[in-house]
Amino acid sequence: MTLDRQLGADERPEEQMRHLRQATGQITRAANDAVQAYRRVSGALRAEAAHADVDKAELAHARRELAAARAAMLEVLEAASRRYPWATPWAPVPPEE
Repeated sequence: MTLDRQLGADERPEEQMRHLRQATGQITRAANDAVQAYRRVSGALRAEAAHADVDKAELAHARRELAAARAAMLEVLEAASRRYPWATPWAPVPPEE
């Protein structure tokens, strides 16, 4: 919504492009941060699963939470790709099981 206000307040094309570049950078940084966090947690869950004394219910719960967080981020990215047409729409990849 902030981007919408900025774009509406600035009629100069160069300023609108600057706002779009800033938003794209923020979206990219958030997506990269999410990917890195997903990889770390996913790796930790795989390592935990290898332990003989793993709590299988807790592991399953953590995997569901991780999958839900991934799905939420993909929904946000999909919404951004529809809302701001500089991004080509894409089909989200289903989470790993």
